[in-house]
Amino acid sequence: MNKFAAMRFGQFCLGLITVAFFFQCASKATPPGGPKDETPPAIVQEKSTTNEQTLFKERSFIVTLNEWVKLEDVQSQVLISPPLERRPEIKIKGKSVVFKFHEDEVLKEGATYTVNFGDAIQDITENNPLKNFSFVFSTGSVIDSLSINGNVIDAYTAEPVEDATVMVYESLEDSIPLQEKPLYATKSDEEGAFEIRNMKAGIFKIVAITDDNLNYLLDGVERVAFLDTTFHLDTAGTAPINLRMSQPLERLYPDRRDTSEWNKAVFTYNRYPYGLSIDYADPDQTLFYDLLNNTLSVWYYDENRREWPLYFSTGEVLDTFVLNYNAPNQKQTKPKELSRLKNSGFPSDPFYHCFDRPILSFDTSFIQILEGSTAKKAVNAEIFIIDSLPLCLQFAYQWQPDSTYELILLPGSLTDLYDLTNDTISQRFPIGNVERFGSIIMKIEGLSNDQSYLIQLGIKDKPEYIFSVDSTTTFERTITKLKPATYDLRIVEDRNRNGRWDPGDLLLNRQPEVTRKYEIEQLRANWDVDVNVKME
Repeated sequence: MNKFAAMRFGQFCLGLITVAFFFQCASKATPPGGPKDETPPAIVQEKSTTNEQTLFKERSFIVTLNEWVKLEDVQSQVLISPPLERRPEIKIKGKSVVFKFHEDEVLKEGATYTVNFGDAIQDITENNPLKNFSFVFSTGSVIDSLSINGNVIDAYTAEPVEDATVMVYESLEDSIPLQEKPLYATKSDEEGAFEIRNMKAGIFKIVAITDDNLNYLLDGVERVAFLDTTFHLDTAGTAPINLRMSQPLERLYPDRRDTSEWNKAVFTYNRYPYGLSIDYADPDQTLFYDLLNNTLSVWYYDENRREWPLYFSTGEVLDTFVLNYNAPNQKQTKPKELSRLKNSGFPSDPFYHCFDRPILSFDTSFIQILEGSTAKKAVNAEIFIIDSLPLCLQFAYQWQPDSTYELILLPGSLTDLYDLTNDTISQRFPIGNVERFGSIIMKIEGLSNDQSYLIQLGIKDKPEYIFSVDSTTTFERTITKLKPATYDLRIVEDRNRNGRWDPGDLLLNRQPEVTRKYEIEQLRANWDVDVNVKME
């Protein structure tokens, strides 16, 4: 073997050794199989800034972990109490988390600070968090040691509110959450529970908000909960604090106006316009309106083709709008089918059919209702225009169970507000069997004789039946024709007797109206469910 060949052979052998060493090392670093790592990072105390220091004057602190970590969702996870005026710098350096105050941040004198990292510190392999680690220090000579705890629930549904920001103030003014950041703050967990530690003794105001923009201030229409009395914290200890959160009712204003359709104006409001009324000066004008959720539709017609004002009010004039007559074009000269109102499917209930504009008259000789899918026969139903909603026709008949019907509106059967008639419209609708429905029999005892209540029966917190109850101690009602479902019962204390549930108002120091929710046994087809409630 010559010298060159020997050199090549030596390089080849060295390469094999290197490759073997590489795979041996790789095998040690990532062993196949084995249990998943579920151990969170641990703090290495001797390499970290000492926790719970007094007379703290440093501008930064370090938390060193026993493995490589990362930071996740710092802005929402890291909670600092008392809140800082300027955002600190939080970063990873090696296996350490470095927290650095902004150079212009001035810490309060004699205050105990808590920096809670939530789930922000996680290992880089399996995202295991170091849960709720807090770094505590005092700028004074004592670390405050008192604490409070409690729960935040939704005032209407009674469900826990997660991630509510609970804030504590030394100022007792009702408007302080709109103006200043709190002295102490924390967040509620998935069960609505919260705890604030390292507090001093004193008299405080306690408020909770959703804090959608994370600025520790009550802004806009953020949900809010509050104690309506001051809170005294001392060494004797305290009972859990229960906060009921609700969405404040916004000031009503029109969001949008749309007059693109012929002689129709649509007004969209920022919320449902409770107590909205409409007035206009000339009684000879013809006007119909319909309010659905937060949208008001107005149809109008003036034979003199003038412009005229509408006045909207909720006790005082809210808005004025001038309507202008528009001549029809060819695409706008026929009343069109809008939709069919939800028909219960129960044989004795009426069927409704609705249109895109008010209907003033109809001709029964041009209206057919056919029963059956194959061998169809005509039936004679009673037909009405609903006074409160002239967009719809009502068809009343003793429908046959398990049958299908077809409604046919021939040309000229309907005449609308503008003296125009329809083209052919048809609609099929099914009717169920009485055995597919059930009943709920309610009895509620222990009501206060001098209190007004709303009894609500619904599905998933959406009321389908609402009964107003006043001046009685017992309420009894049987509700029939119910489709099988899981219903819930809610009892609302209607303090102001306005027929609806009212949220709280921080500035008026008014709590949300009290609600009580009761789960009901699942209603099955052809069943009766008894619901007996005794109020305490």
